[in-house]
Amino acid sequence: RPAARMSRGGAAEEPVLKKPAAASGPSGHVKSLCNKVAKALLASPEYPDEVKHMLANTVTGSLGEPKEKRHAIQDSTIDMVRQVMESLRAAAQSKLVEAETKLETVFKETEERQKSVETAAATLEERTKTADAAKSEHAKSTSARMAAKQALASAEQEQTTGNAGLAVAEEKKRRLETSLETIYGPIKSGEMPAAEAQDGIKKIEKLGKDLGFDASLLQTVPAAFAKAPSDRGSFDDLVMSQVEAEFKKHLATLTDEFANGEPAMKDRAAKVEAASNEHAQALAFEEAAKTAKEASRTEQKEAETEHKAMLKAQQQGASDMRTASAGVDAAKAELTELDEGALAAFGELLEFTEIPPPAPIPAQEEQDPAPATDAAALAADAATPADAADAASA
Repeated sequence: RPAARMSRGGAAEEPVLKKPAAASGPSGHVKSLCNKVAKALLASPEYPDEVKHMLANTVTGSLGEPKEKRHAIQDSTIDMVRQVMESLRAAAQSKLVEAETKLETVFKETEERQKSVETAAATLEERTKTADAAKSEHAKSTSARMAAKQALASAEQEQTTGNAGLAVAEEKKRRLETSLETIYGPIKSGEMPAAEAQDGIKKIEKLGKDLGFDASLLQTVPAAFAKAPSDRGSFDDLVMSQVEAEFKKHLATLTDEFANGEPAMKDRAAKVEAASNEHAQALAFEEAAKTAKEASRTEQKEAETEHKAMLKAQQQGASDMRTASAGVDAAKAELTELDEGALAAFGELLEFTEIPPPAPIPAQEEQDPAPATDAAALAADAATPADAADAASA
């Protein structure tokens, strides 16, 4: 390639191709430029292979000729080449725009994913706090339920212990009242059948013994109670009346004992009922707290899953960002390669000429003015012989 020439201002100018006079056909540099253009033509995806090969085969015979020697048909061929080259650049430019648009879209998606990650993280943090609070509340309700259960057991034990004596007294009172009505009364009145009388007398003796009757009194019971009312003497009537008096005395004692212990028994029953209600309420609270804990844990797991998905999407976004950025770089490199390669070669070939550039005008150098005597001498030296002859004749 010819060396660059200098302008008047000293700046290097782009060289103009010159075809060596002694060479036959295009120079090596021209051929190299033609090959670049032909290669680009063959790589065009928009035209049939036959068209591309046709144009590629005409590059040397058209662009390889100096522009001042080109025929109109060669110019027409060059116009077709220009059309293909322009389509190549338009395609490369379109590819770059598409890559930049893709990068912009991916960038916006990345920003949205970042926001989604932050939102998911905040949700997870909130739900984790809720789950921890629900877990703590369930633990408290469980402790409260256990305490209520213990209180109920204690109240029931107190009721059982406190009511034990009253239960015995109540049973004795019931048994005594039943015996007076169903055994002693019929025996005293003589209404009990003779076949049942002996069994009834034994029950009276057993009841008297259980109630702590005097042993000597109990010894007189069988004989006195076995007689019919009409057969009883004064001693028998005395025995009957003493036994009845003892029954009534014990009945009064048992009645008073039960009556005196009834308020305390009611208090104990009230305590058991209250403790039972508290235990039931504690059970309900524990169940509700358990349900809330399980629900909050489920929501926490959902938030964890969502957060992981957003993080994964963010990582994918970063990968997409790298891919899109690489696509832009590749599209820029492709366009630059086309501009600086085939298109630059095409542009240089368009201006290819064998006409040499005009010689550069040397810069005027300033000189110091010569002395007058020197100037006259120089003038005399510069005078022609004819001038000297004219001066002599004069």
